[in-house]
Amino acid sequence: MHKRVVKIASTIVAALVLTLVGANSSVYALSGHGVSYAPSFGSTYAGSALGGSPMTYKDGLTINGNVYDISKNIQTIPTKTLYVGAPVTITVKLWEYGGTYQIQGLAMFLNLKGYDPNIGSSDTWVQYSKITGLTVHDPHGLLSATTADVKYDKDFMYVTFHTTPNKPMSTSWMAFTAWDNQLSANTAKINNAVNFSYIPFAYH
Repeated sequence: MHKRVVKIASTIVAALVLTLVGANSSVYALSGHGVSYAPSFGSTYAGSALGGSPMTYKDGLTINGNVYDISKNIQTIPTKTLYVGAPVTITVKLWEYGGTYQIQGLAMFLNLKGYDPNIGSSDTWVQYSKITGLTVHDPHGLLSATTADVKYDKDFMYVTFHTTPNKPMSTSWMAFTAWDNQLSANTAKINNAVNFSYIPFAYH
C-alpha cells in the first residue's frame, strides 16, 4: 500500500537547507527566520557554543536492533540487506539545544543513488510531522504497512518508522532530515546504507 501525496512545506524547506549545509556540518543550519541551531543526530556542540556542556552520542540510528553512529552529515556503514516481506524497525534519536519539544518532524529518504546525492533526488520518502502525522511518498511501491511512533525521555526524542519492504531495491543511500519550530533543519546521510532483496532460497 502506498500513497502519492504533495510534499508539505517543512520537507521542501529541509531540502533547500541541505544544499546550504557543508559536508561536515552536524548541528548548525540555516533557518527560515535567520540563523539558529537545528535538531542533532549525535553532535550536540551547540550547547557548548551557548555556554552549556558539549556532548555527543553515537547511537543516533537503529535498524532492526543494529546501532549506527550518524553524528556527521555524511557517514558510511556496512550495507544492510532488508528482505522483502520481513518487517523493519528504524529508530532515529534526536536532540536539540533548548529542548526536544521544539523538534517538529523527521523525514527518511530512500532510493538515493550516486555520489553524495541531494535529498531532492529521492522519489521515495517517509515523513513524520507533529502537524500532519505520517506521510508516505512511494511511487514504486517499495514499502508497505508503514507506520510511525514517537517517544521522549529526559533528553531525547525517538522517532520510529515501522515498514516492510514490498519489492527489491538496489543499494541506496539513506538520508534523514529533521526540523524544528523555526524551520531550522539538519540532515544526516548514510552512504550505500541499504538494499531490499528477496529472502535467499534455502537449499536442502
